[in-house]
Amino acid sequence: MSDKLENSNSQKLQIQKQYKEWKEGDGKKVHISTYYSGMDRLTNFKQNYGKGSGDIPMSKNFQRAYGIIVPFIALAIVGIVLYLFIGLAIDELYYSIWCDTDSNWEKCIGLPVSPGIIVVAFLDSLLLLLMLINMFREPWKSQILVKTKSGGYDFRFRKGTKMESYKNKILTNLFLKADTNKDGSLDFTEFLRIGGEDPMNLTDEEIKEYEEDFEKADKDGDGKLSLEEMEDFSDT
Repeated sequence: MSDKLENSNSQKLQIQKQYKEWKEGDGKKVHISTYYSGMDRLTNFKQNYGKGSGDIPMSKNFQRAYGIIVPFIALAIVGIVLYLFIGLAIDELYYSIWCDTDSNWEKCIGLPVSPGIIVVAFLDSLLLLLMLINMFREPWKSQILVKTKSGGYDFRFRKGTKMESYKNKILTNLFLKADTNKDGSLDFTEFLRIGGEDPMNLTDEEIKEYEEDFEKADKDGDGKLSLEEMEDFSDT
């Protein structure tokens, strides 16, 4: 009994130590970049980036096109939503106060577009400006676009950057909250809590899928997941 308690305390201390290191940013000092000018993209990705199993780095040209097309699609969607919820209300208010009932926007304000569209275009422009500024700041300027094992696209960040450290902090917080018995590891029920799942609401097929994920994450096969195993699994 005393050996079991001592082992439990040891695991708790290890988890707390790892959490403290990530919280204080010590994890950023672990990796020393091997990048040099002229290093090919694949070698740089393998040596200096946090990557998941099955990740395939995309070419620079593909990443540039993706970085232009996807944000503009996102901005267009945001613009439509803003106009529906804000622009139409502005139009109605402005028209009722300043315009004659039989006049159009060009006659009323001297422009062929409504005030709501102008406001939405301004807000969208601010979002675009923030996105452009962010592209030239760490860690986004050193990101690499990858095709994931599932067939989607995601960004991977250079080891030691704030984004990697932030990801570790989030994972550690989730791990500590899910570890209800505070033994420094997660059993299957606690593993489900990380995703906010209630076993009572899951179908047999969904439970089977989670069990398969749990087995993949449990590298040492002890029936429990350590923080290190969860970190490796989250990358995949």
